[in-house]
Amino acid sequence: MSESVQDRRAHPRVDTAVDLRIQPDEGGTVARVVTGNLSLGGLYCTSQVDIPEMTRLAVRLMLPGLGGNGGEEPVDLQAVVVRRRELPSHTSNGARFELALYFTSLDDMARARLSRYLDTQR
Repeated sequence: MSESVQDRRAHPRVDTAVDLRIQPDEGGTVARVVTGNLSLGGLYCTSQVDIPEMTRLAVRLMLPGLGGNGGEEPVDLQAVVVRRRELPSHTSNGARFELALYFTSLDDMARARLSRYLDTQR
């Protein structure tokens, strides 16, 4: 009996919309996107910017503040694109791409902040 991808994941994913900024480490276009889901191990998003698989990225997640002040708290980390798929376009707005990012560098403070946010979303 085969196990599902969800069963093999080290970190459960949470469906949530969080603003983020991604930029290739070697420079290039900064893309502002919104997550479709998020975990301590990575995220899924769609983008109008095409970013090839295995591209290393600087990522800034804008997590909603936990103190009820309505502000956002940035969490900076490093990631790599592990999956990329072009989505069919039914409009003239241009191409869109599905991106799966794996976090490669998440310091203790960022991990704790992200973990607290995810706990509020479960």
